[in-house]
This record gives sequence, structure tokens and C-alpha cells, in this order.
Amino acid sequence: MFVRNAWYVAALAEDLGESLLARTICKDPVVLFRTADGAPAALADRCCHRSLPLSMGTLLGDRLQCGYHGLEFGADGMCVAVPGQSKVPPGASVRSYPVVERDLFIWIWMGDPALADAVAIPDYRENSDPNWPAGGGSAEVKCHYMLSIDNLLDLTHLTYVHVSTLGSEAITQNPIEVTRREDSVTVQRWMIDSYPGAFWSDAIGQSEGCDRWQITTYKPPSHTFFDIGAALTGTGAREGRRQDAVEARLAITLTPVDETTSIYAWMFARNYLKDDAEISKRVLAAIDMAYGEDFVALEAQQQSILRQDNPWKIDVNADAGQLFGRMLHDRMLAAEQAQSAEAAE
Repeated sequence: MFVRNAWYVAALAEDLGESLLARTICKDPVVLFRTADGAPAALADRCCHRSLPLSMGTLLGDRLQCGYHGLEFGADGMCVAVPGQSKVPPGASVRSYPVVERDLFIWIWMGDPALADAVAIPDYRENSDPNWPAGGGSAEVKCHYMLSIDNLLDLTHLTYVHVSTLGSEAITQNPIEVTRREDSVTVQRWMIDSYPGAFWSDAIGQSEGCDRWQITTYKPPSHTFFDIGAALTGTGAREGRRQDAVEARLAITLTPVDETTSIYAWMFARNYLKDDAEISKRVLAAIDMAYGEDFVALEAQQQSILRQDNPWKIDVNADAGQLFGRMLHDRMLAAEQAQSAEAAE
């Protein structure tokens, strides 16, 4: 089961060009495209005539032409032309999904279109802020999306999974602080006067005497935002004085494909060495490597869970954020299911 009345990232904005893009989201096949004016659109990936996926068709300006019998559909899902006849059959249409392009992501609403409010899209403004050079990517991961959320809400794993990239013993030596809200949870860890790790030592220009932080906020169903960085010890970063700090904003959002597969989309924006193209390449390469390490662990975890009836055995202190995050997610899902059941009565 998935939360449907929510915004999900269907694609990176840069991935939606002049071609049709097929995606499966919450088990629904969807085809994404841009209209003649560049606006994103999304339709159910199934022709209403003989069920060929529309993603196998052709984009003709604002119309998507089915690759089987040539029926043409507008961005609203209505069939507007049928070859060989002047009239379109009654009811000739496919589902159209609300979509919004914002902060370098293409967002899609999989639930009741009447409830789609763009105000609810997570705020990832640094992605598109010219003062924060940004780059990102996406990958299909063979695990339930909430396993990735668990992973992101407990950065203790960095010490062990990311030894060569993000790891530092200072992570496990400093406790987390968890802030619970009605619609989100924030987990933060400060590492004062510590080794910044391989990733940050390059950015800050030294390998000791640094204050480092990780602040992760999760909003259900599947969106995370990271405030991360490092500063010279004693310069007051924890008290909010970050003038000389190196900082990054990391947006990671998970989109369910089905119960055991998800799309992991991310954008990394930084405030340091803004004009250094070489550092951009190194940063993105390091992030790709780190995510690759995560994916190996997450996919192995998913397979282990599938082999067991009751996978969870114990919880530890570092699980506090993910346990509350799971509660928020499950509460959101239960409320939507209750509303659907009430509407069906």
C-alpha cells in the first residue's frame, strides 16, 4: 500500500526532454512528456483503444500519438483524433496526472487530482538557487522506499558503510538529537573539534580541528532534506555563525515503484568553491560512490527481509528518528485509507 494523495518526484527536470519517458509510480505505469511550450505532462501509460503503452508512441507537438493505431491524446488525457474517422468515440480518454516542475524536479500527484495543492511540494529551493551550485541524479533501487528513509534518518551507518567516503568515528562518538513535530521529524548530530572526514576535509582545506554537523529532516511520505557542513572549531557554527563554514543542502526523495522497488532522486547544492568545475565533478563522483554503497546494503537488506516473517528483532538509541518517521508515515497512510473506505460506503 502507498500514500497516493502526495507529491512524488517522477523525474529530474533535465531527464524530461523531447522524448517520452516511461515510469512506474505506486504500481501505476505513467508516461511523461513536455508539451510544445515545455510544460511537463503525465498520462496513464496505456492507450484506451487496445492497451499498447503510450510510451511506445510518438510526441507530435502537444499531442501524444499511440504507436499502434495512431490515436492522439492531449496533455489532459482526452483523445482528440482517430485516424480514418471524423468523430472521436465517447469516453475515449486516459487518465491525466497533475504535474509541477519545481527546483529541478518533476513532481507528480498520484491520488485524487482535486486534492493536488502545489503548496504542499517540499521546499528544495537551494536546488535552483544560482548562489548554490547544484547537481544530482537518480537511480532505481531494489528495496521498499521506507528502507531508504530509515537509512537517511540514521546516519550512524556512515561510519561502517561509507568508510572511504563519508565515514568518521566522530559520528558514532556523538549522540543524536531528535525533534518531533506533527508532520516531520528532525535528527541532528554535532561533532565538535573532530576529524571532518574525507569528504569535508577537501572542502574546508584541513583534516582536523573542525566542527561538523548533520541535520536531517523527514516529511512523509518520502522526502528528506539535509543541512550538512563543517567549520573551523571555535567559529560558532553550532550557535548559527556560519560565515566561514562550508555548507551543503541535500534533497533526497524516494518514489515507490512497487513494494520492493523505488526511485532514489537527489540534488546536492553547496555554498563553497562555487566556480570550481573540478570540485563539482569530484563532489558528484563521491556522492555517486557513497550512494552505490548504500544501494548494495539496502538491496541486501530487502532480500533478507523477504526471507523472514518478522525481520525486526531489536531497536537501539540511534533508531529514534526512524521509528518516529515510520509512525508519521503509517499514520498518514492509515488516514488516507480510512478516508477512502468512508468515501466508498
